[in-house]
Amino acid sequence: MSEAARLMIETMTTSKPGADTSETRHIGNWLDGYAETLPEPPTPELLELQARLGVFQPAFLEHVLIPFTTNEIDLAALGAVSRQLVPVAGIDSRGQLPHRATASLCAKLSLPLHEVPGGHLGPIERPAQFAAAFKALLREF
Repeated sequence: MSEAARLMIETMTTSKPGADTSETRHIGNWLDGYAETLPEPPTPELLELQARLGVFQPAFLEHVLIPFTTNEIDLAALGAVSRQLVPVAGIDSRGQLPHRATASLCAKLSLPLHEVPGGHLGPIERPAQFAAAFKALLREF
């Protein structure tokens, strides 16, 4: 594993003490019984795609993910349009970088965090549950 990959995995899975918190919402009834469910098995097409895309992971880490995660955001600009933002994170990614970053942004902008089924790749991991939750969320706005 490359040093960049190792550092990114470490960053994504290490919780930060005293992390920012925000109100968390679960729109729809998907949370009822969710803990007893498992991710849906991937389709053969998805498995094939994942195998083909795997060769791009080092380039993705170096040229996309690292620059993206180290860039400073313009909180003033986001605050100006915060009424138009609906931050969402997968419930299974709690404690990981994508969820923590979204929760931190919500806290800084005084917005609720809307959790949906799955982790960072909820639409792939749990497509039916994610779709139902996302439709319920869209109906709210």
